[in-house]
Amino acid sequence: MDFFQLPIQAKTLMFIQRQLVLFLLLLCLTGCGIANNLRLRQANDDLQPQWNSSEATAQLKAEFNGYKPYIRVWVNGSTELKLLVDTGASFSLLWDTAPVRQLQLQQGYRLEVGGFGQQQDSAAFQTELASIAVGPALFEKVQVAMIPMAGTGYFLTPEEATYDGVMGHDLLRHFSWVFDRSTGQISLSPQPYVAAKGEQLQGFTISWRKVVVQSSLQLNSQTRIDKELLLDTGSRHYLKINQAYLDNQNIKLDGKLREGADFGMSGRHSNQRGKITELRLGAQTMAQVPANILPGDDEDDWWLVGSGVLMQHRLVLDYLSQRWLLQPLPQQPFQALFNLTGLELRKVQSGRFIVRDNLNTALQGWLKVGDEVLQINGIASEDISKLAWLGLSSKAGSLTLCRAVADCRSIRLTAD
Repeated sequence: MDFFQLPIQAKTLMFIQRQLVLFLLLLCLTGCGIANNLRLRQANDDLQPQWNSSEATAQLKAEFNGYKPYIRVWVNGSTELKLLVDTGASFSLLWDTAPVRQLQLQQGYRLEVGGFGQQQDSAAFQTELASIAVGPALFEKVQVAMIPMAGTGYFLTPEEATYDGVMGHDLLRHFSWVFDRSTGQISLSPQPYVAAKGEQLQGFTISWRKVVVQSSLQLNSQTRIDKELLLDTGSRHYLKINQAYLDNQNIKLDGKLREGADFGMSGRHSNQRGKITELRLGAQTMAQVPANILPGDDEDDWWLVGSGVLMQHRLVLDYLSQRWLLQPLPQQPFQALFNLTGLELRKVQSGRFIVRDNLNTALQGWLKVGDEVLQINGIASEDISKLAWLGLSSKAGSLTLCRAVADCRSIRLTAD
């Protein structure tokens, strides 16, 4: 019996099967890592943590580096790791740092982890953790991505890996979280957050395993738009907005734009940097908010708010009831610090800064990508935090950088 003699139902089934085979073949031709990424996104859907405490809320071993939030967890009952709490990550991942290598994890299926950047996605593979303890919460048989640092454009050198990986949506979604940078505390609970008197939480949605909230942006003195923003605690920036949208709507930000560059899971990506007039987020209103303008084909891509805004507030993120709250920190008004140097500096394990990008024409030829900065304004770089560097780089005036004690250059910084 040939195809034309089959019943309609059989023909339909065969057509669906052929389309499925073609779809899977196409995925593998374009990179089986894409299909495997979808597989990993769903791998932990059935996880349920054990809560080994009589208390409803637990304070975690936490720290804030710049504005980014980090916690300490125990993996496989023996190894303590430092993880970035990243609401912008769909799944959790590890770098192959020294503590991670000691776990001797098995290599599973191949992955390609992408994100910001115009270079190649990061080569990775799936692996399984026997357990991960987040305070009193214990997960077992957790699937994560492992990213060898030699296979990602995110790092120039392994010395930049000052933390061991990222906790993403697959684990974050089981709890209500409170982030308070003023006290250095991060807490979680397996129960919905109970609002205190006067606290009014707002709803959020989950899109592609990321938290989405409503906002209002005064882009310039003339233009206000209402926009959904992704909450991205893994981003050190304030705000990221879409270049294609601005171009198509013929919108220009007030003030001067500067060239910039950042590094994501897909390597280096260029952008422009400016300020929007006002951001209304939750119950808070912030003026002159720094914004990175990212190129893209789709007007709806790259709208997100990062830790530069979020961690200057007390943030409640309740995944259990899908509600959130943003409150001012006591005696710490919102600061909009704008890097005027054209330099992208990162801390390395020694505490010094390494040059990841240099768009400052006055320093090009002297300060190269990969160089270490030993001193800034006469202060050893080991004694300058990421947040302190942002403060120094945002002030108009003279700034002196040294590659060695007798090898220094001064530059003039000018504001808009």
